[in-house]
Amino acid sequence: MRRAVCFIFAAAVMLLSGFPAFALDETPDTAQITERLYHESGADRLESSLPEDARRFLESSGFTGFTPNGVSNVDVQRVLSSLGKIIRQNTIEPFRVLVGIFGIVLLSAALRTVGTGGSSDGVLSLVTSLCTISVIAPPVLGLTSDLADTITVSGNFMLLYVPVISGLIVASGAAASGYMYCGVMVFVSNAVMQIASMAVVPLLKCLMSLSLVSSACISVKLGGLTELFRKASRFVLTFCMSLFAAFLTMRSIVAAAADSLTNRAVKFAVSSFVPLVGGALSEAYQTVISCVSILKAGVGAAAIAAVFAMFIPAAVRCLIWQSVTSLGAAMCGIFGLDKAESLLVSLSNVVSVMFAVLMCTMVIYMISTAVIIIAGG
Repeated sequence: MRRAVCFIFAAAVMLLSGFPAFALDETPDTAQITERLYHESGADRLESSLPEDARRFLESSGFTGFTPNGVSNVDVQRVLSSLGKIIRQNTIEPFRVLVGIFGIVLLSAALRTVGTGGSSDGVLSLVTSLCTISVIAPPVLGLTSDLADTITVSGNFMLLYVPVISGLIVASGAAASGYMYCGVMVFVSNAVMQIASMAVVPLLKCLMSLSLVSSACISVKLGGLTELFRKASRFVLTFCMSLFAAFLTMRSIVAAAADSLTNRAVKFAVSSFVPLVGGALSEAYQTVISCVSILKAGVGAAAIAAVFAMFIPAAVRCLIWQSVTSLGAAMCGIFGLDKAESLLVSLSNVVSVMFAVLMCTMVIYMISTAVIIIAGG
């Protein structure tokens, strides 16, 4: 009786007070939700963190930003055109150096034919090596700076990107995957930058300097040392990359299973225990999750494109200079200039290690992004 009286009293108060009741004219659609999430997540600020060369490469390839449709206009023809432009821009100096090496080799071979042999051959070999060093050393030494700059810039970008994508992963209902990815990738990005700046780059410079010095010493040959370093570094890089990929894949699978169970429990609880509007809230929850997933996939795909754009100029330069040193070494071998050939072979091995370091770092960033996007749902 008391409950009935209270209900009648409350109804009378509502009728007499005249509180207006209304419904929304329209509900926000998925595009509006995605746009709002795009700005609130910080994804709109990622493009400004890219270096100028990477932004130009992406724009010329059809990239329109870290949005769900940011990479939809990117096609193979545009990418190849942008890549060809980078190759053309970076072949002028190497071509000049290669012509200079050929000129030194031909001049040395001509002087050897008119020489008297004996000590003059040793002097001629030393002069040839010194001339080759003066031509090839400055640009090849500059590649170490390109390596350090590329790894630093890409690492800083990943430190900005990881919190954004991790937040989107958590918001899409994959909390375990998001926290796991954030912790792993922040550690990996910092570790890569520290190892590159404190170990890899100084070691490459030291090995390159030893190669230059040994070319001026008749009794010292370091070609075998640089070849050993090249093989060992490739083995270490391959092992580390495989280990990281396996670890991230296993952790992502386990986290994805936990997130799937959590999402099912949340949807069941909302639809079952919230009276009257439980089903509507469950559908609204699924709609938001779908919008976040779309944005997450778009940001992840854009990040993969951005990483590729940051690494490709340095990788192209390494390939070009490796070709120059290999062609120069072949030319020296044809005319019997052993010291100059050993120098160029050693430099080619060092540049090969630089290229391997770049590719390993790029693949780690790209694979980690692809794995977490796929495993995170």
